[in-house]
Amino acid sequence: MILYALILRSRDLLPLTSTTNYQCSNGESAIDLKLINKIVKNVLKKTDPPKNKCFLRLNDRIYYFLPCLNIICMAMCIPSYPQVLAYSFLEELAGEFTKKYDRHKVDQALRPYNLIEFDTTIHPIQQMYNKPQQLTSRINLAEITRDITLDPPQEVFIIEENDNKTHAPRVIPPTVRVGPLPTLEPLSFIDKTSLIFTVCLIFYSLVSVMDMWRSWSSEEDESLDTGWLHFCSILFRLAQMYVLTHKQMHRRRKGWLLFLTLLGIDWFLYFNDELWAVILVFVITTLTHTCILRRKIAIKLPQYQI
Repeated sequence: MILYALILRSRDLLPLTSTTNYQCSNGESAIDLKLINKIVKNVLKKTDPPKNKCFLRLNDRIYYFLPCLNIICMAMCIPSYPQVLAYSFLEELAGEFTKKYDRHKVDQALRPYNLIEFDTTIHPIQQMYNKPQQLTSRINLAEITRDITLDPPQEVFIIEENDNKTHAPRVIPPTVRVGPLPTLEPLSFIDKTSLIFTVCLIFYSLVSVMDMWRSWSSEEDESLDTGWLHFCSILFRLAQMYVLTHKQMHRRRKGWLLFLTLLGIDWFLYFNDELWAVILVFVITTLTHTCILRRKIAIKLPQYQI
Protein backbone atom coordinates (compact mmCIF):
# COMPACT_ATOMS: atom_id res chain seq x y z
CA MET A 1 0.00 0.00 0.00
CA ILE A 2 0.96 3.65 -0.41
CA LEU A 3 1.83 5.10 2.98
CA TYR A 4 2.87 8.66 2.21
CA ALA A 5 2.99 11.06 -0.73
CA LEU A 6 4.94 14.28 -1.15
CA ILE A 7 5.27 16.90 -3.90
CA LEU A 8 8.32 19.17 -4.02
CA ARG A 9 9.46 22.05 -6.21
CA SER A 10 12.34 20.75 -8.29
CA ARG A 11 14.60 23.84 -8.31
CA ASP A 12 15.00 24.14 -4.53
CA LEU A 13 13.22 21.01 -3.18
CA LEU A 14 10.66 23.09 -1.28
CA PRO A 15 7.82 20.82 -0.06
CA LEU A 16 4.59 22.07 -1.62
CA THR A 17 2.03 19.55 -0.36
CA SER A 18 1.77 16.05 1.10
CA THR A 19 -0.65 13.62 2.65
CA THR A 20 -1.79 14.60 6.14
CA ASN A 21 -3.64 11.44 7.20
CA TYR A 22 -0.75 8.98 7.32
CA GLN A 23 -1.44 5.65 8.97
CA CYS A 24 0.94 2.69 9.18
CA SER A 25 -0.17 -0.87 8.69
CA ASN A 26 0.64 -1.55 12.37
CA GLY A 27 -1.77 1.12 13.56
CA GLU A 28 0.65 3.98 14.21
CA SER A 29 -0.81 7.38 13.41
CA ALA A 30 2.34 9.45 12.86
CA ILE A 31 5.55 9.32 10.89
CA ASP A 32 8.98 10.84 11.26
CA LEU A 33 8.60 13.68 8.76
CA LYS A 34 12.05 15.06 9.53
CA LEU A 35 13.69 11.76 8.67
CA ILE A 36 11.66 11.40 5.46
CA ASN A 37 12.46 14.95 4.34
CA LYS A 38 16.16 14.40 5.11
CA ILE A 39 16.23 11.19 3.08
CA VAL A 40 14.31 12.73 0.19
CA LYS A 41 16.51 15.81 -0.01
CA ASN A 42 19.70 13.74 0.14
CA VAL A 43 18.51 11.49 -2.66
CA LEU A 44 17.42 14.36 -4.89
CA LYS A 45 20.51 16.47 -4.24
CA LYS A 46 22.89 13.60 -4.94
CA THR A 47 21.16 12.75 -8.22
CA ASP A 48 21.34 16.48 -9.12
CA PRO A 49 18.23 16.29 -9.41
CA PRO A 50 16.91 13.23 -11.24
CA LYS A 51 15.65 13.79 -14.76
CA ASN A 52 13.94 10.41 -14.86
CA LYS A 53 12.23 7.94 -12.58
CA CYS A 54 14.25 6.50 -9.67
CA PHE A 55 13.59 4.69 -6.40
CA LEU A 56 15.25 3.96 -3.05
CA ARG A 57 14.91 0.95 -0.74
CA LEU A 58 15.39 1.83 2.94
CA ASN A 59 14.13 0.48 6.28
CA ASP A 60 11.45 -1.81 4.85
CA ARG A 61 10.13 1.03 2.72
CA ILE A 62 10.50 1.94 -0.94
CA TYR A 63 10.60 5.58 -2.00
CA TYR A 64 9.55 6.23 -5.61
CA PHE A 65 10.44 9.53 -7.33
CA LEU A 66 8.95 10.98 -10.52
CA PRO A 67 10.09 14.36 -11.95
CA CYS A 68 7.45 16.30 -13.89
CA LEU A 69 8.09 19.77 -15.32
CA ASN A 70 8.98 21.94 -12.29
CA ILE A 71 7.93 19.49 -9.56
CA ILE A 72 9.05 16.11 -8.20
CA CYS A 73 6.50 13.64 -6.83
CA MET A 74 7.42 11.06 -4.19
CA ALA A 75 5.53 8.08 -2.81
CA MET A 76 6.57 5.91 0.14
CA CYS A 77 5.25 2.36 -0.17
CA ILE A 78 5.62 -1.03 1.45
CA PRO A 79 8.02 -3.40 -0.37
CA SER A 80 5.23 -5.68 -1.64
CA TYR A 81 3.39 -2.86 -3.41
CA PRO A 82 3.69 -3.23 -7.23
CA GLN A 83 6.09 -0.78 -8.83
CA VAL A 84 3.80 -0.25 -11.82
CA LEU A 85 0.99 0.93 -9.52
CA ALA A 86 3.33 3.23 -7.60
CA TYR A 87 4.41 5.05 -10.76
CA SER A 88 0.86 5.08 -12.07
CA PHE A 89 -0.16 6.79 -8.82
CA LEU A 90 2.64 9.36 -9.18
CA GLU A 91 1.76 10.06 -12.82
CA GLU A 92 -1.89 10.63 -11.96
CA LEU A 93 -0.88 12.77 -8.98
CA ALA A 94 1.42 14.89 -11.13
CA GLY A 95 -1.26 15.25 -13.80
CA GLU A 96 -3.84 16.49 -11.31
CA PHE A 97 -1.36 18.88 -9.69
CA THR A 98 -0.23 20.45 -12.98
CA LYS A 99 -3.85 20.92 -14.03
CA LYS A 100 -4.69 22.77 -10.80
CA TYR A 101 -1.48 24.79 -10.36
CA ASP A 102 0.42 26.41 -13.21
CA ARG A 103 4.17 27.11 -13.20
CA HIS A 104 3.67 30.68 -11.92
CA LYS A 105 1.68 29.46 -8.91
CA VAL A 106 4.39 26.94 -8.02
CA ASP A 107 7.15 29.52 -8.36
CA GLN A 108 5.27 31.93 -6.09
CA ALA A 109 5.30 29.51 -3.14
CA LEU A 110 7.50 30.97 -0.39
CA ARG A 111 6.83 28.70 2.58
CA PRO A 112 6.88 24.90 2.94
CA TYR A 113 3.55 23.22 2.28
CA ASN A 114 2.11 26.41 0.83
CA LEU A 115 -0.23 24.31 -1.33
CA ILE A 116 -1.28 21.90 1.40
CA GLU A 117 -4.92 22.20 0.32
CA PHE A 118 -4.06 19.80 -2.52
CA ASP A 119 -4.19 17.07 0.13
CA THR A 120 -7.92 16.85 -0.50
CA THR A 121 -7.03 15.60 -4.00
CA ILE A 122 -4.20 13.34 -2.89
CA HIS A 123 -6.26 11.47 -0.32
CA PRO A 124 -8.95 9.97 -2.63
CA ILE A 125 -6.34 9.02 -5.26
CA GLN A 126 -4.23 7.34 -2.58
CA GLN A 127 -7.22 5.50 -1.17
CA MET A 128 -8.15 4.30 -4.64
CA TYR A 129 -4.63 2.99 -5.37
CA ASN A 130 -4.56 1.21 -2.02
CA LYS A 131 -7.46 -0.87 -3.36
CA PRO A 132 -6.10 -2.13 -6.71
CA GLN A 133 -9.29 -4.06 -7.51
CA GLN A 134 -10.99 -0.69 -8.14
CA LEU A 135 -8.38 0.37 -10.72
CA THR A 136 -9.00 -2.20 -13.46
CA SER A 137 -11.41 0.09 -15.30
CA ARG A 138 -9.38 3.32 -14.89
CA ILE A 139 -5.79 2.60 -15.90
CA ASN A 140 -4.06 0.67 -18.64
CA LEU A 141 -1.62 -1.55 -16.74
CA ALA A 142 -0.21 -3.07 -19.94
CA GLU A 143 0.75 0.36 -21.30
CA ILE A 144 2.32 1.49 -18.02
CA THR A 145 4.22 -1.80 -17.69
CA ARG A 146 5.56 -1.43 -21.23
CA ASP A 147 6.68 2.14 -20.50
CA ILE A 148 8.56 1.04 -17.38
CA THR A 149 10.13 -1.87 -19.28
CA LEU A 150 11.39 0.41 -22.07
CA ASP A 151 12.54 3.13 -19.68
CA PRO A 152 13.22 1.43 -16.31
CA PRO A 153 13.69 3.58 -13.20
CA GLN A 154 17.15 3.88 -11.66
CA GLU A 155 17.80 2.60 -8.17
CA VAL A 156 19.83 4.67 -5.72
CA PHE A 157 21.53 3.36 -2.59
CA ILE A 158 22.46 4.97 0.73
CA ILE A 159 25.03 4.22 3.41
CA GLU A 160 24.41 5.31 6.98
CA GLU A 161 27.22 7.44 8.40
CA ASN A 162 28.87 6.13 11.59
CA ASP A 163 29.87 9.61 12.70
CA ASN A 164 27.69 10.72 15.63
CA LYS A 165 27.91 14.34 14.57
CA THR A 166 25.86 13.79 11.48
CA HIS A 167 23.02 11.40 10.84
CA ALA A 168 22.34 12.31 7.24
CA PRO A 169 22.57 9.32 4.90
CA ARG A 170 25.04 9.38 2.04
CA VAL A 171 23.51 8.56 -1.31
CA ILE A 172 25.40 6.40 -3.79
CA PRO A 173 23.97 7.12 -7.26
CA PRO A 174 23.80 4.19 -9.71
CA THR A 175 26.79 3.71 -11.99
CA VAL A 176 25.10 1.20 -14.30
CA ARG A 177 21.71 1.70 -15.87
CA VAL A 178 19.48 -1.33 -15.76
CA GLY A 179 17.56 -2.13 -18.91
CA PRO A 180 17.93 -1.10 -22.55
CA LEU A 181 19.94 1.98 -23.48
CA PRO A 182 17.98 5.05 -24.52
CA THR A 183 17.69 5.81 -28.21
CA LEU A 184 19.26 8.69 -30.13
CA GLU A 185 17.39 11.62 -31.57
CA PRO A 186 15.83 10.96 -35.00
CA LEU A 187 18.09 11.53 -37.98
CA SER A 188 17.77 15.09 -39.24
CA PHE A 189 17.95 16.21 -42.86
CA ILE A 190 21.62 17.16 -42.41
CA ASP A 191 22.38 13.74 -40.91
CA LYS A 192 20.78 11.95 -43.86
CA THR A 193 22.58 14.23 -46.32
CA SER A 194 25.95 13.48 -44.75
CA LEU A 195 25.21 9.75 -44.93
CA ILE A 196 24.40 10.01 -48.65
CA PHE A 197 27.62 11.89 -49.37
CA THR A 198 29.60 9.38 -47.31
CA VAL A 199 28.10 6.51 -49.32
CA CYS A 200 29.21 8.28 -52.51
CA LEU A 201 32.78 8.48 -51.20
CA ILE A 202 32.63 4.80 -50.24
CA PHE A 203 31.45 3.92 -53.73
CA TYR A 204 34.31 5.92 -55.26
CA SER A 205 36.83 4.18 -53.01
CA LEU A 206 35.27 0.81 -53.89
CA VAL A 207 35.84 1.48 -57.59
CA SER A 208 39.48 2.32 -56.82
CA VAL A 209 39.87 -0.94 -54.87
CA MET A 210 38.49 -2.89 -57.84
CA ASP A 211 41.08 -1.19 -60.05
CA MET A 212 43.75 -2.26 -57.57
CA TRP A 213 42.72 -5.90 -57.86
CA ARG A 214 42.81 -5.69 -61.66
CA SER A 215 46.35 -4.30 -61.54
CA TRP A 216 47.50 -6.76 -58.87
CA SER A 217 49.89 -8.54 -61.21
CA SER A 218 51.39 -5.30 -62.55
CA GLU A 219 54.38 -3.46 -61.07
CA GLU A 220 52.50 -0.24 -60.30
CA ASP A 221 53.41 0.01 -56.63
CA GLU A 222 51.90 3.48 -56.32
CA SER A 223 48.52 2.21 -57.56
CA LEU A 224 48.72 -0.72 -55.15
CA ASP A 225 49.41 1.54 -52.17
CA THR A 226 46.60 3.90 -53.17
CA GLY A 227 44.21 0.95 -53.46
CA TRP A 228 44.98 -0.18 -49.92
CA LEU A 229 44.41 3.35 -48.66
CA HIS A 230 41.02 3.39 -50.40
CA PHE A 231 40.22 0.04 -48.76
CA CYS A 232 41.07 1.50 -45.31
CA SER A 233 39.01 4.57 -46.19
CA ILE A 234 35.98 2.34 -46.86
CA LEU A 235 36.30 0.62 -43.47
CA PHE A 236 36.69 3.87 -41.52
CA ARG A 237 33.80 5.57 -43.32
CA LEU A 238 31.53 2.59 -42.61
CA ALA A 239 32.57 2.84 -38.97
CA GLN A 240 31.81 6.58 -39.03
CA MET A 241 28.32 5.89 -40.40
CA TYR A 242 27.75 3.26 -37.70
CA VAL A 243 28.74 5.67 -34.92
CA LEU A 244 26.39 8.29 -36.36
CA THR A 245 23.37 5.98 -36.56
CA HIS A 246 23.76 3.82 -33.42
CA LYS A 247 23.75 4.53 -29.68
CA GLN A 248 26.91 3.29 -27.98
CA MET A 249 29.40 4.17 -25.28
CA HIS A 250 32.14 6.74 -25.93
CA ARG A 251 30.52 7.98 -29.17
CA ARG A 252 32.40 11.30 -29.09
CA ARG A 253 35.80 9.66 -28.58
CA LYS A 254 35.18 7.20 -31.38
CA GLY A 255 33.95 10.01 -33.61
CA TRP A 256 37.11 12.07 -33.05
CA LEU A 257 39.36 9.04 -33.61
CA LEU A 258 37.66 8.19 -36.91
CA PHE A 259 37.66 11.83 -38.00
CA LEU A 260 41.40 12.34 -37.43
CA THR A 261 42.24 9.01 -39.07
CA LEU A 262 40.15 9.83 -42.14
CA LEU A 263 41.78 13.25 -42.42
CA GLY A 264 45.17 11.57 -42.65
CA ILE A 265 43.99 9.01 -45.18
CA ASP A 266 42.24 11.67 -47.29
CA TRP A 267 45.39 13.77 -47.37
CA PHE A 268 47.48 10.93 -48.80
CA LEU A 269 44.73 9.99 -51.28
CA TYR A 270 43.72 13.37 -52.68
CA PHE A 271 46.61 15.82 -52.16
CA ASN A 272 47.56 15.47 -55.87
CA ASP A 273 43.99 15.99 -57.09
CA GLU A 274 42.34 19.26 -57.99
CA LEU A 275 41.66 21.69 -55.17
CA TRP A 276 37.86 21.47 -55.43
CA ALA A 277 38.00 17.66 -55.05
CA VAL A 278 40.19 17.93 -51.96
CA ILE A 279 37.86 20.51 -50.39
CA LEU A 280 34.79 18.41 -51.20
CA VAL A 281 36.20 15.27 -49.52
CA PHE A 282 37.28 17.19 -46.41
CA VAL A 283 33.90 18.95 -46.17
CA ILE A 284 32.00 15.64 -46.33
CA THR A 285 34.26 14.06 -43.69
CA THR A 286 33.89 17.10 -41.43
CA LEU A 287 30.11 17.23 -41.94
CA THR A 288 29.64 13.59 -40.91
CA HIS A 289 31.84 14.15 -37.85
CA THR A 290 29.83 17.24 -36.88
CA CYS A 291 26.59 15.24 -37.15
CA ILE A 292 28.05 12.64 -34.77
CA LEU A 293 28.84 15.32 -32.20
CA ARG A 294 25.50 17.11 -32.44
CA ARG A 295 23.22 14.05 -32.35
CA LYS A 296 22.30 13.45 -28.71
CA ILE A 297 20.19 11.04 -26.68
CA ALA A 298 16.47 11.56 -27.15
CA ILE A 299 14.74 12.93 -24.05
CA LYS A 300 11.58 10.99 -23.23
CA LEU A 301 9.12 12.90 -21.08
CA PRO A 302 6.79 10.94 -18.74
CA GLN A 303 3.27 10.27 -19.97
CA TYR A 304 0.69 11.68 -17.56
CA GLN A 305 -2.50 10.75 -19.43
CA ILE A 306 -3.74 7.47 -17.96
